[in-house]
Formats: sequence, C-alpha cells, structure tokens
Amino acid sequence: MRPKLSLSRYRTLRGRHPELFANPPGAGTIILAARDDSFGVRYKDRYVTLVRDRVRFPDGTTGAYIRILHTSGIGGAAILPVCDGKVVLVRHFRHATRRRHWEIPRGFADSGESFEQTARRETREELGTDGMRVRELGRMHTDTGLIGTEVALYWAELDGPVTGYDAGEGIDQVRLAGPEEIDSMLARGEITDSFTLAAILHARRLRLSPFQ
Repeated sequence: MRPKLSLSRYRTLRGRHPELFANPPGAGTIILAARDDSFGVRYKDRYVTLVRDRVRFPDGTTGAYIRILHTSGIGGAAILPVCDGKVVLVRHFRHATRRRHWEIPRGFADSGESFEQTARRETREELGTDGMRVRELGRMHTDTGLIGTEVALYWAELDGPVTGYDAGEGIDQVRLAGPEEIDSMLARGEITDSFTLAAILHARRLRLSPFQ
C-alpha cells in the first residue's frame, strides 16, 4: 500500500469511527496525530484493516501500536445453535492454527448488516437451515491487545434438523452435543475456540436450552 493512500484511509477511518480512536480520561496509551508515512492503514481487504497508530505509552515515550479492525466497522457474530435440545457444533479447519476445531458458526459482518442479520446469514450458510428463533447473549472482544472491534454472540433454536454443512468453508463434520458431552469435550481440550467458550458461558448463565 502506498504511504499517501495509507494516511488518507487512516483519516477517513478516524472520521467514520471516532470511537475507535478515543482517548478517554486515564487512558494508558494515548493515540496521537500521525505525523509521517510510517503510520496509518497498512493493509485493508474485505474483512480486516491493519492499522499502525502513533501513540504515547504510559511511561511517556512515543512509538507505534498495531491493531486489527474489522473493515465493516463491526466485528460480526457467533451463533450457538440448538437442535433437539443439543448444541450444534461444526468441525472447522482453520488456517491460522493449521488445525481442525470444534466450533459454533460465526462470521464477519457484511457492510451495512446488523449483528442479528450476520448471525442468521452465517447459520444459513454453514448449516443450510433457515428457520430459527434467535436471542442475543452478549458481546465479546476476542483479543483486547490486538483486535479493536467487538463481536455479538447469539443463541439460536433451529426449527428443523441439520441436514448438511458447508464443506466449501472447511467444515467436515457436524456434531450435536448435550451439556454433559460439552463438559467432557471441554475437559479433554477439544473446544478451545474463544467464541464457542464465551457463548456457552452466556447460555449457561441465562439457563437457555440445553443448559436449563
């Protein structure tokens, strides 16, 4: 990316999402004006934007801090689907870890989508089912040291059985697991995905099916 374009996109981003550049009272790390071409938007695609901020650290020194923001402005959604009183998990191959993970469906928000629209779309795309009753569970930040935008968590009760999955997304298995099986998978270290862990925590807190 050309430096001038980097700073131009950075200024546009600050104008559209000032909340992501706020310096609240007592903030440890203060975002400063970008003075040269080494700062700004260093990479951008449909999904993520890599930002290099000029900052003043708590010890008074100045330097750079790299963050990842979701290009849509909101992070996306993760959905804990329930069918016949069991949680629907998908086994997904992830490039970042080079491993398969048992997870709940999730995905980036498209431009202009609400959190709930993203949740419904991702459930349809990954599980091939349309009918569902959804409820927001809460919000989460996946890595507060690196990723600046939040993700919404949902619980979804599916109207019908799961009859397939999206192999094109790297999914190769679907598993329906009750509370005891979920606990066993957690104990064996088979569920490590942060979205899935957070959604299970909220569903247990609210005593939603199947954690009633």
